[in-house]
Amino acid sequence: MATGWGTLEGRLRFKGTPPPPARSPTTGTVVSVCGEQAEERSLVVGAEGALAHVVVSVNEGAKLPAPRQPLPEPVLDQKRCIYDPPVMAAKAGGVLVLRNSDPLVHNVRAAYGANRAFFNVAMPLEGMTVRRQLPAEPAAVPIRCDVHPWMRSLVRTFDHGYFATSGADGRFRLEVPEGTHTVAFWHERLPELARTVNVKAGETVQVELEWEAAQLK
Repeated sequence: MATGWGTLEGRLRFKGTPPPPARSPTTGTVVSVCGEQAEERSLVVGAEGALAHVVVSVNEGAKLPAPRQPLPEPVLDQKRCIYDPPVMAAKAGGVLVLRNSDPLVHNVRAAYGANRAFFNVAMPLEGMTVRRQLPAEPAAVPIRCDVHPWMRSLVRTFDHGYFATSGADGRFRLEVPEGTHTVAFWHERLPELARTVNVKAGETVQVELEWEAAQLK
């Protein structure tokens, strides 16, 4: 039986004035590359309240046919002593590409469950790229750098390919099979939201959501 496909897209916003990001002093040996302070990026709000790095996923994605387009490789970069992006979505058991764009020594330590070093990779060279496999089960995988403790990221993994993260403009886009889907919107510092949408073949469904500043954790 042929499957029709539609598109789910929208814009996510933060309503109110976001608090100034926390800043951590860097160390003397990296100031020339990274500046004197590193900015915490767990909440990134752009113009008109655009909310970046919200993970959007289809709850019943594992029961759906495989996506029509192959998933791009997720890339976690190390730039100016921060992990970029601060939040990612990826396939459970898939490969995470790690890149060091700094002329500095970093390491990438991923935790999973009780294992605080599911993998731990030293990256001493600028331009160095390595690949590491993510846990086979869906999870939230925190990433840390032991050399520079202010560096952090989080990888949300799924047992399907129906996920996305909102960009700097707060927008996201997912191609999904036609039908009724429950879509979850997750941000590490805001309440998780869900919306049920009915997507018809060849059509685009728009979802507009916002969180209040008072909801911030």
